[in-house]
Amino acid sequence: MTALTLSQLHWVAYGLLIASVIPVGLAIPQFIKARRARYYATRREALGRATRWVLAALVLQVLAITLLVVAPRLVAIVSTPTPTPTVTPTVMPIFTSTPRPTRTPTATPTRRPTATPPLIPTPTPAIPPPDAALTPLPSAVPAGEDAHITLVALAIEKDESDRPVEPGNEFPPGDHWVYLFFTYEGMENGVARTFAWYKEGEFIEFCSDTGLWEWGERGRTWYGCRPPGGWEPGSYEIRVFIETLLQGVAQFVIVEG
Repeated sequence: MTALTLSQLHWVAYGLLIASVIPVGLAIPQFIKARRARYYATRREALGRATRWVLAALVLQVLAITLLVVAPRLVAIVSTPTPTPTVTPTVMPIFTSTPRPTRTPTATPTRRPTATPPLIPTPTPAIPPPDAALTPLPSAVPAGEDAHITLVALAIEKDESDRPVEPGNEFPPGDHWVYLFFTYEGMENGVARTFAWYKEGEFIEFCSDTGLWEWGERGRTWYGCRPPGGWEPGSYEIRVFIETLLQGVAQFVIVEG
C-alpha cells in the first residue's frame, strides 16, 4: 500500500494557496468597478461578482490551511501498517470539520455626480436627491452606462415646436408656467428619473416628480410647472436626476413685479 507523505500533502496545500491568488486578482477590478461605475445596477452586479471571487479564494485558503495543520496526523493514520496475526478491533478517531464563515460585504459605494452642462450653474457633489428618489420603484429598469440628460434652457413660453421663447433665468411673478428644456441620450423607457424643484432651498412638492422615463432613447423635450397661486419672488432651483445620479441644476429668479 502506497501512503501519502507529509511532503506531498504540503505541496498540495501550497498549490491551493497559490491558486487562491487567481480569484483575488479577478475580484479586484470588480471592486473597482463597484465603486466607480455611474449607475447603481452596474455597481451592484460588479459587487456581486467580486464577492463570489473572494469567497472562492477563501475556500481555497481554508482547504490549504487545513492540510497544513492536519497533514502530520493524516500521514500517520494512512501509513500505519495493518496488525497481524491477531485481529483486534480498533476505534478510529472521528474528524469533524468546522463550518467556514461566509463574508458579507458591508461597504456601499457612493456615486459621483456628472458635470453640469454649459450655461447651467455648476452643482456641487454635496447635492443629494430628494427622499422620493431614494425609494426604489418596483417596475423601474436599470439605466444604461451612456444614459444622460443635458439641460438646455429655461423659459416661461414655448412655441409650437416645443422650443423655448425668449429663454432666460429671470422671470416675473404671477400665474404662468416655467419650462425647463433639455436633451437626452442613451435612455430607455422605464428608467427612474426625478425633477426636484426648490425655492430658497426648500423642496416644492407640487412641482417635483419622481417617476419612470417615457420619452424614448434620445431626443429633446421639456418639463414645466405652474404652481397654485402663481410664482412668488425668490430664488429657485431645478435638480434633475437619473436614478440617484445628478444630471444638472438649473437656477432662476422670480423678480419683484
